[in-house]
Amino acid sequence: MKVLYLRPEGSNVPKLEGVEVINISLFSPRCLQYDDSWRDAEGIAFTSINAVRCFRHFPELRDKKVFAVGPTTARELEKQGIRAIYPKKYTTVNLAYLMAETGLHKLASFRSTEASEKMREILQNFNYIEIYNYTLELNESSLIEARSILKECKVDAVVLTSSSIARAIANFLRDCHTIITIGPMTSASLSSLRPDLEFVESEESDIEGTVKVIVKLRRGE
Repeated sequence: MKVLYLRPEGSNVPKLEGVEVINISLFSPRCLQYDDSWRDAEGIAFTSINAVRCFRHFPELRDKKVFAVGPTTARELEKQGIRAIYPKKYTTVNLAYLMAETGLHKLASFRSTEASEKMREILQNFNYIEIYNYTLELNESSLIEARSILKECKVDAVVLTSSSIARAIANFLRDCHTIITIGPMTSASLSSLRPDLEFVESEESDIEGTVKVIVKLRRGE
């Protein structure tokens, strides 16, 4: 079985017994300068590994409540000595609800410039700000490579791990491979562009969740 993982640059490649994994990084993260508006926040959230990697003031988080979108981002924070809590479902929507439930009034999150408005909408009654500390730049050569693989039906399944990736590759997806989305936000982006496509959405919105989907496919479930 061959599986194409379309992922951000720098992310880990999953290893699956009996599965050939092809990893293509469609986007490269680029860290951005950010201001000090987050310093007064009582709670700070990170919505991705890249948001953590582009943050530069970890000692100042020790007296704040820290949130992560999921366990993978939380583990990245642990490398810096920061413990974070995360929602049961690893989406930014559920992260926003978790932040709201804490009773904190001043909240901030570090995000990509490509982030959706969902968190801002959910937290509109709070003193909430978003800091965009990285952007994603399209790798044109990688996109051409991915298009070729999809066009020639060289893989049994393709995994879309973000809304940005879904938007970049939607027009090149075909019904000769199983399409797996990492979660509801990615599914919504794909459906808006390609309502004709069928896909399988991971129950857990992280890489481990997509791996479970692949294991089930191999078993014929």
